[in-house]
Amino acid sequence: MLVEWLVDETERLADQGPPEVAAKTVRVLCRRGRAVAHFVRLWSLDRAYGPALQLAATERFPWPLPDAELDACELMQEIVFWETHSAESDADAA
Repeated sequence: MLVEWLVDETERLADQGPPEVAAKTVRVLCRRGRAVAHFVRLWSLDRAYGPALQLAATERFPWPLPDAELDACELMQEIVFWETHSAESDADAA
């Protein structure tokens, strides 16, 4: 799910501007994808809520943090949904 979202975002970015800008943005997006995957693993699989919250604060994730235990797939779906709609809102505002 995360990889599919990253591919979709990469394709969208590639169509929007010069290749140099798109390449830098893709690197940032890949880093964000790794951070999201790490958060989901900490929260859902390791049940390490403190470190997960610390990571979320450090990365300044804009989406609402879970308030209960969530299945990793369900949590990833919520995050990807939020990230997708956040990116669409940013694109509409620009």
